[in-house]
Amino acid sequence: MPFCPNCGKEVGADFVFCPGCGQRLKVGVTPENTSGLGESATVPEEVKGWSWGAFALTWIWGIFNQVWLAFLMFIPFPLFGLAWAIVLGIKGNEWAWRNKKWDSIEHFKSTQRSWNIAGIVVFVILIVVEVVILAVVIPLVLYVSYVST
Repeated sequence: MPFCPNCGKEVGADFVFCPGCGQRLKVGVTPENTSGLGESATVPEEVKGWSWGAFALTWIWGIFNQVWLAFLMFIPFPLFGLAWAIVLGIKGNEWAWRNKKWDSIEHFKSTQRSWNIAGIVVFVILIVVEVVILAVVIPLVLYVSYVST
C-alpha cells in the first residue's frame, strides 16, 4: 500500500487526496470544496498563511468568519489577548475555511484579502497612535520631574 509523501500516512492506491493532511496524491485533480465541514474539512495549501484581519480585528473578524474561538481574546489575563491575537493570525485562515462554507478558494482568498487590508490599516493606526502618545507622554513626564526638583 502507498504512503502520503507529505505526512507519511498509509493511503489506498485509488486515493486522490491524503485523508490525513489533504495532500494531492494524483496530478490533474482539483480538490473538492470541503469548507464549512469543521474538523473533517481539508484545508487547501492556498488558504494557509498569516491573517492580518484575524490578528488585528480578532473578535470582529471571528464573527464574520464564524470562528468563535476568537472570543477567547476577552479572557482577562495579562498578555493573553495579545498571545491569542497572534494565534488567530497564524491559524485564522484555516479555522475560517473549516467553519464557514465558501463558494471557492478564490472566493475565500478575495474575502480574506479585504480583511487583511483592513487589519493592516488598523494595526498601522494603532502603532502610530502609540508612538505619538509615547512621544508626548515621555517628554511630559521628564519635564514635570525636572520642574518639580
